[in-house]
Amino acid sequence: MNIHDIARLAGVSASTVSKVMNGKDRDISEETKKKVLAVIEKENYVPYFKFREKEGLKSHLLGLIIRRDHRERETIVLSAEQAASSLGYSIVVSYAEKDDDLSQYVDEMVKRQVCGLIIDSEKKVDCGRLERVTAYLSQTKEFDERQQVTFYYRLSEAGRLATERLMEEGHQKIACIVHRRDGRILDGYRLAVQSCNLPLQSVWSYEGDSIEDIEKYGIRQCLGENVTAVICGSWDIACCVWKLMERTRTVIPDGLSMIVVGDGPMLGILGDGITAVRLPAGSMSRDAVAYLVDMIGGQKQIELMRKFPPTVIERGSIVRPAQEKQGEKIVVVGSMNMDVTMEVSRIPVSGETQIAEKLLVFPGGKGGNQAVGAGKLGGQVYMIGCLGNDMDGKQLYSGLTENHVHMDGVIFDTVLPSGKAYISVDRSGESTIVVYQGANRHLDISQINGCRYLFQAARYCLLSMEIPDEIVEYTIKFCKRNHTEVILKPSATEKIKEELLPEIDYFVPNEKELDLLIPGEKSLEDKAQMLREKGVKNVIVTMGARGCYLTNEEYSLHFSGTGFEAVDTTGGADSFISAMAVCLSEGKHIIHAIGFAIYASGITVTRYGVQPALPDRKAVDVYEDEIYSKYSMITELAEGREKSEKDCCDREP
Repeated sequence: MNIHDIARLAGVSASTVSKVMNGKDRDISEETKKKVLAVIEKENYVPYFKFREKEGLKSHLLGLIIRRDHRERETIVLSAEQAASSLGYSIVVSYAEKDDDLSQYVDEMVKRQVCGLIIDSEKKVDCGRLERVTAYLSQTKEFDERQQVTFYYRLSEAGRLATERLMEEGHQKIACIVHRRDGRILDGYRLAVQSCNLPLQSVWSYEGDSIEDIEKYGIRQCLGENVTAVICGSWDIACCVWKLMERTRTVIPDGLSMIVVGDGPMLGILGDGITAVRLPAGSMSRDAVAYLVDMIGGQKQIELMRKFPPTVIERGSIVRPAQEKQGEKIVVVGSMNMDVTMEVSRIPVSGETQIAEKLLVFPGGKGGNQAVGAGKLGGQVYMIGCLGNDMDGKQLYSGLTENHVHMDGVIFDTVLPSGKAYISVDRSGESTIVVYQGANRHLDISQINGCRYLFQAARYCLLSMEIPDEIVEYTIKFCKRNHTEVILKPSATEKIKEELLPEIDYFVPNEKELDLLIPGEKSLEDKAQMLREKGVKNVIVTMGARGCYLTNEEYSLHFSGTGFEAVDTTGGADSFISAMAVCLSEGKHIIHAIGFAIYASGITVTRYGVQPALPDRKAVDVYEDEIYSKYSMITELAEGREKSEKDCCDREP
């Protein structure tokens, strides 16, 4: 297009066009001027382009044509603009509604005198003079082989990667919900499932025409009671699934594991974060721009196919399916504190001042300790409690989350600071504790009621008395109605109402706490039996290095200690209770559970602090053979007694 072409289209002379373009049009009528300017605007005429082209001058303008419904549209455009700007170029963007419109948009880009093109298409488009400076973007490998330069990733590969990640955790019943435009995700999903010979049911997958269609029909179709995990084809589908799970009181990931194809800021906000398969749209777009610029400069060949792999971004929304878990659900209701531990030569007495030899600050609180103890040992554990909205509260929250504790039942109090415990530890490992309750005081009945869904299908509730008495009482009664067994650690400063004792399934005092509850000169065994007579089903008295004592309907047994040398006994009891609860939740016999708990607490007291000292499963499993050999005889005798009693009953006429 030149000045003579403009003159011919406008029906005037070339000199008239020149005068209009250069502002020398005083002798030209208004009607003629409008006619010339209309042609110039329609044809997008740029004067002297032929001269610029002849002299090798480029416009430094790149064209990007992208489908309006491309799922990664914003990422591609932003990345392309950033890459082009860094190379001294600008981007002109056109949004195509359908493939049939691509040729029209290419013509418009040619008129704008762009010096190179990037086209989002799986089909080759006739680009005329820009043919040798055109690159294509694609979401599949099945593009037109005549496209000489193509940058692509595969949605099907992202679907396969998401499915394989779920199968790694043991999921076999996996749903997949996508927009129809992203149907290739389903191809990868089906391929991964079939390659592992896993069941593939049609009702577990859904392609929706809109998010409304998916929310109304797709999610409810796919998420039947047998499905343990779901692949969401986009973040908006993930939000809809999350909303339904909240309404049905299903906890992610324990009730349903989730992974999303495509990443975004929203996925870092939902719950504790949603695991995603990140599509490489940004890096693909940047590389395409850089390569195109090199093509324009004659520095690159015009034959290239470059693939970009998707990657998994872990955020903790995938766990093993419920039937694969080691144990049943455990709920912890209790305190969370920041522990300030002072190492002294001996415990101070009244009026005495001691100089601390060492000061250590660790996360603690009986509730928090028990939750972390269970989480580290592989338990399925949920925390209910209050934290202050301060740095201590945020640190405590983070520490619990990192140790596999689900924090759905924890709230941040805006009035009181987080609780604190001041602990003095002498050289023999004995300790005394002064507790400031802080935000723990604001744990109330409405919060317990708000967490009703956490108690559903919960087998055990770990309860300590560093929270208000009325909450302890309400929780015990609530658990009774819910058929959740209560494991209670009493306080050395507070007595428990006797009418609550029959509602307690496992009562775990130490010797001092037992003496507070049952004062007098009676023996430990007699005092434990008195608690049994008051209605407690299982009384387990911990005795530090000397082990513990169990009495219930079947047994009255002493368990010896491990012989481990203690340096800090502060966390021993919490470690014992959490380990016993995890073992019981796995269906183990109570004698085995107590043996397991003795070794877990024995490891704990050889370390400083509480939560950092609590062992993980591997540390306790090192002693598995020793635990078995030490307590197997007791277990066998107990099981033999049960069998003998059953046989006697069967023989009675």
